[in-house]
Amino acid sequence: MKFKTINTIICSAAMSAVVVSAIFLAEIIRTANDLLLLPYLLVVAVIYAVILLSENRKTLLLKWVLTLPFSFLCLEYFWQTHYSVRALNWMTEGYGKQSAGGNFAGFLFLVLLFVLCAAGMIFTYSRSSEKIKRYTKAQSLVSLLILILVIIVVVSLESFFPSYRDVMSYSYG
Repeated sequence: MKFKTINTIICSAAMSAVVVSAIFLAEIIRTANDLLLLPYLLVVAVIYAVILLSENRKTLLLKWVLTLPFSFLCLEYFWQTHYSVRALNWMTEGYGKQSAGGNFAGFLFLVLLFVLCAAGMIFTYSRSSEKIKRYTKAQSLVSLLILILVIIVVVSLESFFPSYRDVMSYSYG
């Protein structure tokens, strides 16, 4: 497999993991400190834009398209493990299920994240050129490190969360 193909796959997986985990990690950050949420989302958008940088627009589009199946896999993990509900119950013991107001706030953060990442994509689209070619090896390495870091953070946080069964027992009992 050519390096360019491997780089595209690694970058796509890293972008998916960063953005999808940001949706769920934002709940933890917002609960801990509201002031940290916007800087966190800005950092996520910058990481997204940097990983998306490509030597041509065809590769950029391919990276973006490949994020779709990786994002689906990431979302499936978070949904199946009830990550947000368990995270909220870890931060605020006895929280129960997320309320309609919490879901609406989460939706607003999701829209903000989408807008920031769209701005990153527009920025990246305007920057794609041959000058980027020399940065692809570093981009691949950094993307792989970011992917590993996100996985470590998500899994380590997961180990602190109460089980979903425990959350539902004091949510309804």
